[in-house]
Amino acid sequence: MPHLLYLLRHAKSDWKTEAATDFERPLSKRGFTDAPKMAAWLAKESDKPITIISSPALRAYQTALNFSHALNVPPQAICFDNRIYEAGLETLLEIVKAIPEQEKSVLLIGHNPGLDYLLQALCREAKPGSDGKLMTTCAIAKIAVENQWQDVSDKHCKLSSLSRPKEIYDQ
Repeated sequence: MPHLLYLLRHAKSDWKTEAATDFERPLSKRGFTDAPKMAAWLAKESDKPITIISSPALRAYQTALNFSHALNVPPQAICFDNRIYEAGLETLLEIVKAIPEQEKSVLLIGHNPGLDYLLQALCREAKPGSDGKLMTTCAIAKIAVENQWQDVSDKHCKLSSLSRPKEIYDQ
């Protein structure tokens, strides 16, 4: 069985907040609506993720809690990795390559542009949606990894799906 890597961009954040820093920016009203909907949708997958690795930025943290609840992953089991916040491609690849081999299905929650870069590097077939964006807020990419985590590359990855909230709920 291949490994599965799910990439999730945090839900929509609130730009009108009085947060002191970008790191402290919370989810918006729409983010608090989309996150549980997408989490419930993902929980219906037969091969849903059982491990969550997330940025600790507030908007990602709040998104991760929604997904941990829906996926029955205890919140204390979420691995919050400071490197994900503002990470570029190389850092995100390092994080994925360091996933323990016994972890078969992993959800990585982060930010753009890093997640766009990672998805494009692993799955060249990934295409933007009708709005021209690849990883919109709360979008979930499901990637089959046919080799060990430490060897992850475009040669061993295939995009199984790329699901965006608007495509799922605004039909």
